[in-house]
Amino acid sequence: MRKMEIRNDDVYSADVFQVLFDYEIARARRYPTPMSLIQIEMKFTAINEEAQRAAPQIFISTLNNHLRSVDIISRAGNMYKILLPNTDANGINIICERILSVFKNKFETPDGFSIAYSLQIGATFHQGGETMSGADLVAHTIEALKQSKQKGPNTCIILS
Repeated sequence: MRKMEIRNDDVYSADVFQVLFDYEIARARRYPTPMSLIQIEMKFTAINEEAQRAAPQIFISTLNNHLRSVDIISRAGNMYKILLPNTDANGINIICERILSVFKNKFETPDGFSIAYSLQIGATFHQGGETMSGADLVAHTIEALKQSKQKGPNTCIILS
């Protein structure tokens, strides 16, 4: 079980994420570089109300600790989007495995209460260039998340 210091790690709003997403798509089309997108549906189990309030922030803080500073995270309720510039098929596979590995363990709040997370992850990647489309990345990620939900908790599906 990991004891967590809760940091104030912010994530982007949906509006800001969309602006950054559009910019990165345009950049990857112009200068062909790979890009990946992840959608995570996070659920947690906590024994009391205090741990329930801490669970989202612990999740965000832990996620930020295991991603690069250039990765862009957005949150809407229990849904998270992560845009990973310059990340190809191998990179997205490594990131998804790392996220699942980190969150398979229980976490402990600063007050000693435990939290267990259950994740469903859908991901996709594109090599960049003229054929890159933000709409296609989002559609593939939504489909991958749907397949992950069908497969069961703590799974990741990656579509190209």
